[in-house]
Amino acid sequence: MALPLPLRLLSRTGDKIDHFDIITYTWGEKQEPYNCGIPGVNWNVKLAQQKLEDIKRLMIKDDIQYLWVDCICLAQDDEREMSSEIPKMYQYYKTARKCYILMDMDEVWNPQDIVDNLKFIDHILANMGGASLASEAFLTEKLTNILSQWATTNWKFPMDYSTVRSAAIDMGVLNCYSTCINRVRSLFNNPYFTRVWTFQEMLLGKNITMYGVNKEQISCIGELNTWMDLATDSKDKAYKLHAWITTSRVLRTASVNAILRILDEDCLTLNSLQTQVRGISSARTDIINGGPSWWYENHKGVCNIFSAISITPRECEQRRDIFRGLLGVFSGLFTAEEVERDLNGDNIESISYAFFKQLSMKTGLAWTKLAISSGERGESDWIPVVANHNNPMTTDCFAAVVNLGRLKPKGLAKAFAVTGILGTPKKYMRISLNNSDRGFQFIFRGCNAGKKVKTGVFSSETIPVNDHPRDVAPDETGRILVQCATMLGSIMDPGGDVVQYRRRLLHKLQPYWDISDPNAKPTGWEDRCVSGTGWENPHPHDFRVHNRSMNFRMGAITDCGSRLENESTEKISCEVIVNCGCIIIAPFSLIFEAITAVEGCSLGGTSATLEEDRIVLRDGLGLVQVGDIGRAFSLVAYGGNTDSHRAYSSSCKSTKIHKTVVPKLWWPSGRALVREEFTHGLTDSMRDYGYVQTGGSGNLLICRNRPLGQYKIIGVCVDEWLENKGGEHTVTIR
Repeated sequence: MALPLPLRLLSRTGDKIDHFDIITYTWGEKQEPYNCGIPGVNWNVKLAQQKLEDIKRLMIKDDIQYLWVDCICLAQDDEREMSSEIPKMYQYYKTARKCYILMDMDEVWNPQDIVDNLKFIDHILANMGGASLASEAFLTEKLTNILSQWATTNWKFPMDYSTVRSAAIDMGVLNCYSTCINRVRSLFNNPYFTRVWTFQEMLLGKNITMYGVNKEQISCIGELNTWMDLATDSKDKAYKLHAWITTSRVLRTASVNAILRILDEDCLTLNSLQTQVRGISSARTDIINGGPSWWYENHKGVCNIFSAISITPRECEQRRDIFRGLLGVFSGLFTAEEVERDLNGDNIESISYAFFKQLSMKTGLAWTKLAISSGERGESDWIPVVANHNNPMTTDCFAAVVNLGRLKPKGLAKAFAVTGILGTPKKYMRISLNNSDRGFQFIFRGCNAGKKVKTGVFSSETIPVNDHPRDVAPDETGRILVQCATMLGSIMDPGGDVVQYRRRLLHKLQPYWDISDPNAKPTGWEDRCVSGTGWENPHPHDFRVHNRSMNFRMGAITDCGSRLENESTEKISCEVIVNCGCIIIAPFSLIFEAITAVEGCSLGGTSATLEEDRIVLRDGLGLVQVGDIGRAFSLVAYGGNTDSHRAYSSSCKSTKIHKTVVPKLWWPSGRALVREEFTHGLTDSMRDYGYVQTGGSGNLLICRNRPLGQYKIIGVCVDEWLENKGGEHTVTIR
């Protein structure tokens, strides 16, 4: 062979080696090390015995003669061997004739059946026109019979059969559609797609064939490319089915609206899935076309890798493997000696620094990430600090990695930046992160709660304090969520349109909750759930948010589609304290989506965009990290008046309750998020502030202490544009 063989291969025969295959899989539950009994494996294996048997079954099933299997072809406890072999993963996967993905599956499906069924749905929708029933569409007898079979087989559409039947929408179409997309989503929800090593192996493998395995069978389930195409095809059918139901009716019943609401949610999840597979597919294209050194010049491809690996949180058993698990993708980034020296141990902060420093040196570009962190190392302070904690994920390390600019000697970065921000930064809001098992609980205590509000010339009454926790009934969850979003908008973005704000926030959050009746979550629930109430379109001068309080526990919420909600963040609670005295306690995902939802936010309006078939994340994940629990951050403003919340809260209690309260001061503007330790005092009058625009991923706040000095990253801008006098030009960042 042109390239050397791996150290070891698992063999069924002793024949001459003219080719070998390679496998990628998940190890599953930890197991006590044992002697596997395979000649040549002179160490105890940690892989579950059943998984090893499944691999042997695969070799027999597909007549594989030689197979590279990491658990028995690498001595996992030999640090020197691992450091030497890990950088060779590109070579091994590209030398192998074929790559197999082995996945544990409760039910094994044939992807061609799904392809045919989705094509069938396409044909039906194209031929039924405005008809809602097959019997009205003059379909052939064969097609009508197939639809009848789908209507009577196991019901998979997530709504009661009789309710759907009353909507007069063809049952066969809905059941066929739902069965197909459930299988596609189920496959991509497999634990295989949540690991770091398998991500690399998917990108490097050639001719990838997938096998599903369980106790009863092991079967080929097609090629990886087929399943990635199915993700896009499923999204296509969701949109077409939604359009078909919408256009075939002038008026829609409650049942039809409930079906459309489910399809809306399908469109959101399938959008995310398509973005995920697009990132994987684009990365494979970049690597195949560019060869082992593809990453040296392809800066867009590098950004895509980091976006693709962090769009779905991925984890690994050992913390260092978050970075070591990409050394095959970035082939040649580290030598064996450098791996052993720089990427060993459990200190994720030092490993992260070594990784980004090496990547920057090899590419000549300064790679950093959108984060409110900056080291004090003496050089390369722009390299992000990744905090140490027990269970880091790829979202903590690689979300919003950006190319800052050209790398200069002595660890300096040359970047385009807007400088001369007008005004001085003043703090007006504090956000602290804490461990919490509250679940989805929202607490708001206005600064005037319990105080007196004026009711007449000489009369007043006590403002109620609603601080007793209230468990929200599942079917009331939508209404309460809208109320919570309204409160957040009135505090976070007081000068904006609160109705538009809460639409943005709830769309970003994508909450899912259990309901007992379809009408509890109608289409457009963000508006409909409060229609006809005082919450529908509250006037900012009448709302008096500072006089309100609430404490809601929403136990019916099962998940949120926001990427800010994941295994790392689900037990993090944020406490927000405004300088007027208002206090908010809510889940991490809700608070930080609330920041990104403000009008004109630099963090963008979508979770990801497709750019030349690559993906670029724009949702602000990575602003703070799980390792920041116990720390606090401050919102500062360069413009407006940071005393405006205090002044307005005072007016809310001193103005008679039947009169409007008009703000007397400008609301804060030119906002940014910094660490609590940040200060700007009288001795800092020579400071110059600016920001680096990252192309939609959020703008990095920078400052220097004296003219002609070097800039330093100190935070992240909330607003896209900050008033300035310097304009954009090149700066040096240390």
